[in-house]
Amino acid sequence: MTLSLQFVSLVLMILSGVLIGAIVEGTRFLCESFPKRSFVFKYRSGLEVIVWILLGVGTFYMLYEVRDGIWRVYDPLAQVLGILLYEQIFQPLFRFLGRTFLLLVVKPIWFIIRFILTIIRKIIHFIVLIIVTIMKPFHFLYNKILHLALLKIPNFRYNKKYTKN
Repeated sequence: MTLSLQFVSLVLMILSGVLIGAIVEGTRFLCESFPKRSFVFKYRSGLEVIVWILLGVGTFYMLYEVRDGIWRVYDPLAQVLGILLYEQIFQPLFRFLGRTFLLLVVKPIWFIIRFILTIIRKIIHFIVLIIVTIMKPFHFLYNKILHLALLKIPNFRYNKKYTKN
């Protein structure tokens, strides 16, 4: 392995640390922006663990592609350095980009989905209301016929409720 390849892999590990810091903070930010009763908000810790696992797998895949799976002692140090660089230098930029992405992409899509679901729910409610309105006279007739049929059965409890004394 040449010195330039080691330098490139060191820079890649530092950049992956910066990217890991951005992804973890973005995941936390997105999970906190969901409503408190939502599935994502309730299980945000488990989601963050899954993100950490996927980032670890991605890091090892990158090492496998760049250096054929050879792991050096300075790799985790370079990644920690990248995370610290993110915390100290790149965090305001990534937070701004994250808020912009949330306002311009995620919230409009979420609004459209909720709007479509509301329209579908209202249409179904309207159809059910029409069906109930049409069936109301038949329901009345059914209850009257049932009442008359049950009155003919001797010693039936139904008779005591509906018979006039």
